[in-house]
Amino acid sequence: MKLAIFNNHVSAANSAPFVLSIDLSAEVIPPHTHFLAPVYVEDEGGESVVFNVELCGFRLEADDPQALLAPTAQLLSGLINLARLPTYVFVAGDSLQVFPVYTIGDEVMATTPGGPVFRHVELAKVRNYLSDYLHAMQLLGAIDSLETLHVRGVDNDTLGLVRPRFYLKKRVPGEHAFWAPVFLSGDGQRLYAYAASARRDVDAAEAQAILNLHEQVASALITDGRLHDPFDLRADRLFPSDWKILKAHLSLQPYALQVVGARFCQLPVYRRGKTYLTVEHRVDEDRYQMFLGRNPLDLQRRVAADLVRRGVITSSEEVTLRVLPLPAVTSSSGGMPLPSKTPA
Repeated sequence: MKLAIFNNHVSAANSAPFVLSIDLSAEVIPPHTHFLAPVYVEDEGGESVVFNVELCGFRLEADDPQALLAPTAQLLSGLINLARLPTYVFVAGDSLQVFPVYTIGDEVMATTPGGPVFRHVELAKVRNYLSDYLHAMQLLGAIDSLETLHVRGVDNDTLGLVRPRFYLKKRVPGEHAFWAPVFLSGDGQRLYAYAASARRDVDAAEAQAILNLHEQVASALITDGRLHDPFDLRADRLFPSDWKILKAHLSLQPYALQVVGARFCQLPVYRRGKTYLTVEHRVDEDRYQMFLGRNPLDLQRRVAADLVRRGVITSSEEVTLRVLPLPAVTSSSGGMPLPSKTPA
């Protein structure tokens, strides 16, 4: 392991005056073995300052940049598992505890301090196993209060944490669920997710990058025998800016899905090639979830099934397909919000 601190001469030097160079060529599997992590400085008042660096979600502090080298070596030695650094980390919602997650072949693996290791091909399963164990052992959350584990990616250049751009999900009764976070690469050029034993990525500059990645991941899962219908896989938690870009390249259709019950609303229907889609605005997060179908009636069925599952409506008959003039379904937001009684 080779570690060094050097001056940062880029524009961020005011807040990150140093860079921590990390060479793990002898410790981890290529290609990602060299990292440049920014070292930040914080004014503690008076003449006191603190330097800090964050690696895989773990924050190290010292009153001198060089003093970060020893704890960095100790931290990285503990993080390296089977010659790998974490691909993801789970971060507890309230306590901010961090749990590394490793990609090994077609599996992901989460470790616990002095406890069991959880492995599965699905990241969602590993999160469930880890969460259940931590709550059962009272290592996470408090009595009558459970903490949610949020997933973050690990940047291959800086070892900083990366928030997912959105998620690809499959929930089909009687079948194993699929849940994969989608990240933007460090250089901003690619959208990627891990599925069926490999990284799947597309050009992020493409206006329809979200649907392009969906098609690639769906095809890989079908080949792997873990998906039967590509429309069972859908994009969830889209940022408003990403939906706005995609929506501009879709064809608005003369249909709307009308939802009654708890609150009346209409969801515009769009089309891309042979695929029909609509989105629901999740107001509490200001994110969008997308539904896909092979025709408007198929789309209606899928939306109704998900709203019933979440308790938003009580019967699938509360979602109907209406034929409307185009101006009547035009919406600046791309979809009116629906109330959510229970978390999805």
